[in-house]
Amino acid sequence: MHWPTKLALALSALVLSGAAATAQSSGIQVRDLGAVDPFQVGVGGGLSDAAWNASEAEGLRALFERLPDGSGEGWTQPLAARLAERALMSSGAPPRGARDDFELAALRADRALAAGRAGPVYALLNRTPRINESATLSRLLVETAFASGDREAACRAADALLDGRDSPYWLRARAACLAYSGAIPAAELTAELARSSGVDAPVFDALLDAYVLDGELPANAVPTNGLELALAASAAPAASITVAEDAPVWLRRAASRTGPQISLPPDPVGALEAIEALSGPEREAALGALIQQDADRAIAAEALAQRLSSATEAGRFVEVARAYGEEVSTLPITAATLSSGEAFAFAALLAGDTNAARRWRRALEQGPPPAPRTSAADIGGLISQEGAGQLRPMPSRPVVEPQAPFESASPEVLVRLDFAIAIAENGLRRSDFGALLAARAETEDAQRLREIAALTALGQSPPAQVTARMMSEPLISGANPVGGLLAARARARGEAMLHAAAILEADSVTMSGAYLATRILAEAGLESEARRVIVEMISEHRS
Repeated sequence: MHWPTKLALALSALVLSGAAATAQSSGIQVRDLGAVDPFQVGVGGGLSDAAWNASEAEGLRALFERLPDGSGEGWTQPLAARLAERALMSSGAPPRGARDDFELAALRADRALAAGRAGPVYALLNRTPRINESATLSRLLVETAFASGDREAACRAADALLDGRDSPYWLRARAACLAYSGAIPAAELTAELARSSGVDAPVFDALLDAYVLDGELPANAVPTNGLELALAASAAPAASITVAEDAPVWLRRAASRTGPQISLPPDPVGALEAIEALSGPEREAALGALIQQDADRAIAAEALAQRLSSATEAGRFVEVARAYGEEVSTLPITAATLSSGEAFAFAALLAGDTNAARRWRRALEQGPPPAPRTSAADIGGLISQEGAGQLRPMPSRPVVEPQAPFESASPEVLVRLDFAIAIAENGLRRSDFGALLAARAETEDAQRLREIAALTALGQSPPAQVTARMMSEPLISGANPVGGLLAARARARGEAMLHAAAILEADSVTMSGAYLATRILAEAGLESEARRVIVEMISEHRS
């Protein structure tokens, strides 16, 4: 896809939905097993069909209820949030005793929403069958659909609900949908029915009036849910909507994507210069368009470097790197792009492209490949074809431009990349891995020691200082390692992953927490997930 089209497509997704979130919501899995249960639907989860069938319904319910919910700040540790989301998005036969348990399925979706992204949960619920049989599941679908900018899907779900459709929330949802369709009198009558229930919603009423009357957004009408966010964005498409201060994190992230459409110059160089004047989500989306265009891959490299830099500052490197990591393989390796070479190598690695990660790591040590230049023609440029009486051009010869001396990346950077690549490729038993491990353990950096402690759960012999420090650490509070190990022993893989995530959420500092989380994953037969967690640890703390 050429540059202008790619930019137009990427920027047209700015209002509410966001292109990157949509891209990360792919990989939907639906099991065709007759009457499909909600647990049999997944979105890009990290597990096989055995995610849930070894769990008991009541035990899983108790675990779900202890996890962060979608009504507040949600998961506070990005590493834990990603691990939990991968588990919760996985599909499989339902837990024992949970066939058609829509309330348990709703708990699963809500805890996934606590990871902070409405898009994947909307994708999950939009494909879940018989969702209209559950008001709780339907409300999660409607809220995430409205927040993701899909008003049509939200309105279909609101109209299809079977039980409880006359409660105030559903009356207001249908009132908004009637207004969107142009049925203003019916919308106002339905909103009045909601008001007569005795449950007031002054923000909704003010936003509905603004939309119906084509007026300005009321200053005091701050959205508190997805329904109100969609109304505000519809009433003022060019405005950047601010939600209530106590709104859940997923709603705040959805609101951050509202605002005006962006117009950039059609050429990549001019677009990159124009992006300097942007900030926030608009800048992120515009950089995303530049990263994915194929007209100028050197500009794509600069855009990715800027996007990864801002993501690092925001504590979202892994999330953004995984979204754009597949672009790294087509970026030119030059002296200029190698200034961000380590970040590019990690982005490729997190996206599963170890070959590209190795190429960039090698270039960080050896320098960029020579840049050939083609000469116009050989001496004289033309020679006679024997017996033909015609002239033809001689084949041109590549001429290698001289390059400035290259300064290799530091040994610390090279070891860090070798270490991460070896873990990603399951090279823990390679003959040289012990030397990499020893090099990483040379300093007393707490984060490095956590990585090494996590590796000991996968069979590595820990250095003496790691063992001594682990023995003196306090017990973890706020998590249940025993429950996690029992779930792992039973091969209840989704449950085991959630226990590991809960440990990482409760303990983001000690080596014991890192060890126990990876040990639970390994015991459950999820060593690849354990290695992925360690690679993410290394990626997040590249220092």
